[in-house]
Amino acid sequence: MIKKIVSLGVSDHVGSVLQDVLRHMGERSPYRGGKELVSLLRYAESAARQEQDALVSERIEDALAYAMNTMLRPDIEIKYQLFEGARWSTLRFVRNTFDGMSKLVLKSVEDFLSDNPTASAAEVQAHLVEFFDSAKETSESEEQPGHYRILRGMREHSAWFSEVLSNRLVVEGPSEPTTHAAGHRPAEVERLSLDDLVRLAQIRARTAGLRELRAVVHNPHSSEHDLQSTLERNLWIFGGSFLPALGRRRLVAGDELDIPLLRPDGSLHVVELKKANLAIMTRQRRGLIPNAEVHRAVGQVMNYLLALDEDRSRILDQHGVDVRRASATVVIGHPRFQPSVEEADTNEVLRTYSSHLARIEVVTYKQLLDGAERALSLA
Repeated sequence: MIKKIVSLGVSDHVGSVLQDVLRHMGERSPYRGGKELVSLLRYAESAARQEQDALVSERIEDALAYAMNTMLRPDIEIKYQLFEGARWSTLRFVRNTFDGMSKLVLKSVEDFLSDNPTASAAEVQAHLVEFFDSAKETSESEEQPGHYRILRGMREHSAWFSEVLSNRLVVEGPSEPTTHAAGHRPAEVERLSLDDLVRLAQIRARTAGLRELRAVVHNPHSSEHDLQSTLERNLWIFGGSFLPALGRRRLVAGDELDIPLLRPDGSLHVVELKKANLAIMTRQRRGLIPNAEVHRAVGQVMNYLLALDEDRSRILDQHGVDVRRASATVVIGHPRFQPSVEEADTNEVLRTYSSHLARIEVVTYKQLLDGAERALSLA
C-alpha cells in the first residue's frame, strides 16, 4: 500500500518519509511494525497535511488505520485496488460465502422442522436466533489463556464479511417485475436464434466491463496501471474499427506502448493512457487551454510516432505491421476531478486542440465511457 501511495504521486518531502517507512518495514514478510512504524506514518500524514495535500493525507491515514487494526484488509484492497481484480474477487467471496451460509441456514431449519413438524413461526424464529448466537463465542488462545487472536488473513476476512452482513448488505423487496436477457422475458428468449443469444451474451459481458471500467475511472486512487489492465479486458470500448490488441507493446527499443491496436488494413493505432484523476485545463487570459499534463502526454506520443516512422521497414519485416503514419489517442483526465471547469467547455477545448494535431486525438475518460455507453444503447 505504501508503494501504491508513492506511485500515485507525493511531494519529495513526504516521499522521503514514506521511503523511511519502507526501510523500517523491511523487504520481506513478516514486515516490521510497532511504535516506530506508527510514528513514521503519523509524521508522513502530518507532512502531507501541512502541504495541504488532502488526497495523500487521506491515503496515509488509511495506511495508519490498517497498521493500528482499525481498518480491515478487504476494504484497503478494494479502495486502493492493490491487487489485480481485488474488488471482483471480494465480490465473489461475498456471493459464495452468502450462498454457503444460506444453504447452511436452510438445512438447519429443515432439520428443526423434521424433528418438530408442528413448530410455530415463533419457534422457528427462536431456533434461528439460537443458531446465529452460537457463532458469537469469543475465540481464546488454547496455548496462552487470556490472550486473544488478532484479525489477520482469513479471520480478518470473516470479520469484514460479518460487517458486510450486519451493516452493508441491503435486501430489497419486490418492486417491478424482473426482466431477463436485456429486456426479453424467458418465453421470448426461448424463441431467439443462436446468433441473437450470442449478441445478448456479448451485450451483457460488455455492460459488466463498462461498469468495471467506470468504477476504476471514478476511483481517485486508481493508477495508470489499474486503468490499463481494465481497458485491456475491454478493448471494444475503443470502437469497432479496431481489431484486438497487437499483443506486442515494445516495437521500438526504449519505448513501450500502453495499448497498441490494429486497424483492419494492418496499420497501427496507439492508445496512450494517463491518470483519470488529473486537472487538464488551465485558464489563459479569458479562455481555457490544455495544461502541461496534456502537452506532456501529447509530446510523449509524438516521440513514439516519430520512432515508429523511422523504424518502419524493420517493424514491417519482423512483425508484419505497417507503422508509417500510425495514429494515436491520448486518454487523460475526467471532468469529475476538475469540477471548476464545465464538462462542455473541456470537450470543446480538446476538440479544437485535437483538430490542430494531424495524427493524435486527445479525449477524456468521460468521453470514452460515454461513447461506449451510446454504442451499447444502440446495440
